Amino acid sequence: MFGILDWAVVAAYIIGTTIVGHHLKGRQHSTRDFFLGGRSMPWYAVSASTIATTISAVTFIGVPATVYAADGSFVYLQLALGGVIARILVAQFLVPLYYEKEFYSPYEYMEDRLGPVVGRITAGMFFLGGILGQGVRVYATALVLEIITGWSMVQSIAVIAMFAVLWTWMGGIAAVIWTDFVQFFILVAGGVAALIFVTNGLPEHWDTLLSVGHEAGKFRTFDFSTDPRIAFTFWAALIAMPFQNVAVYGTDHLFVQRLLCCRDKREAQKAVLWSTLGELVPVLMLMVGVGLFAFYEYQPLAADLASLVAEKGDRIFPVFIISEIPAGLKGLLIAGTLSAAISSLDSILAALSQISLTMFYKPFIEPQANEARLLRVSRMLVIFWGAVLAIMAWQFSASELDLITLAFSVTTYTWGPMLGLFLLSIAAPRYRVSNIAGSVLFSVFVVLLINEPQIMNPVFGTAYTAPLLAWPWLFPLGTLCCFGTAIRGRLEEVD
Repeated sequence: MFGILDWAVVAAYIIGTTIVGHHLKGRQHSTRDFFLGGRSMPWYAVSASTIATTISAVTFIGVPATVYAADGSFVYLQLALGGVIARILVAQFLVPLYYEKEFYSPYEYMEDRLGPVVGRITAGMFFLGGILGQGVRVYATALVLEIITGWSMVQSIAVIAMFAVLWTWMGGIAAVIWTDFVQFFILVAGGVAALIFVTNGLPEHWDTLLSVGHEAGKFRTFDFSTDPRIAFTFWAALIAMPFQNVAVYGTDHLFVQRLLCCRDKREAQKAVLWSTLGELVPVLMLMVGVGLFAFYEYQPLAADLASLVAEKGDRIFPVFIISEIPAGLKGLLIAGTLSAAISSLDSILAALSQISLTMFYKPFIEPQANEARLLRVSRMLVIFWGAVLAIMAWQFSASELDLITLAFSVTTYTWGPMLGLFLLSIAAPRYRVSNIAGSVLFSVFVVLLINEPQIMNPVFGTAYTAPLLAWPWLFPLGTLCCFGTAIRGRLEEVD
């Protein structure tokens, strides 16, 4: 079902993006060039790169599936509220902190405030969170390749990882940002094309989409339930998700690295604020999900395709692309899916490589290494982390959770304590901070018990099997556990 013309479109996209990234990356004479783009990247490119990284294959594939599901609706859109609040906070308060000195990562800032041990703890948390979070995104795209090519899951993951390593290895963060810039427009064009095509396949086009969607309750956006076990509620979006988004845009090096590539503080602030436009992409993909629901109300899935979707609901959009979209456009949509995945993966590879080099390799293995040597090591680290992420994606392929839940829930273990450590670094000049490692472990342990309460069933004689709280509430809980157990009062009071 995926013909020569489709493969030609995908190949043209891959080759074209590679050429653009190589042409625009500039010269790579030092690790400053490789990891910070020489601090010369324009804010609009950084902003588009941030959006492309945020809007991963999880959004492109998983969001339409959430609406298509029997009880699906627009409630996912509530999460955008937390994203808007967080970007304002990051631009106003966090970006100026990172430009006080030439920091290569947020963990160097924390190390500067709290000491080298804390810097390495946060780097370790980033490794864990990055591998878990991005592994899900690779798996999401492999679902698509698996269907269109007939390759195994392992082969699909390997191909994605290979191209991501190539682009990152080729030119560092500058190449990543410029390829992301191109991928952002490919991604949006693919979503728009899918929406237009699915709408044209309905009897009365937009009128049918809107009427079927309204009758099925697909456009319900707000859920004011106070049940903390429900993830997509207004209160979770307003109270809990700003913690998650500040942790992402303010402490996750995958995103902060881009901000540090800007020419100055004001450019970085513009990049953060303008990236808010990225919240429109989930709206687009939610509409695609409603369109899919309406389309298959009139044209039910064939039995063989229906069985694929019944096995994994997240396959609905890839199945539609393969079975209904004409040649050429089908290739564009798959290119959009690949762009979403690879933009995320090459970003995390650049970030993991940088943190490995600056926080561990250089201080402990070759402290006297020159720039040429460090640049070679950086590229080798990209290959190493590419293999690690591919293995993690393969592990996630056995999960029974939907993509959205899986993508967010695996990061609850790291983003909460990461934000707690960052707040401790801000408080350090005025407050006494101690037992940081213990606070991080306590935070992770609390989140683990809430996510996996069955661990304690033999101890207390209970029979819990489901998480005690929905995943959004674990971000503020993890933050408060880490911060609250490490802070020891004002320095003046201690003295």
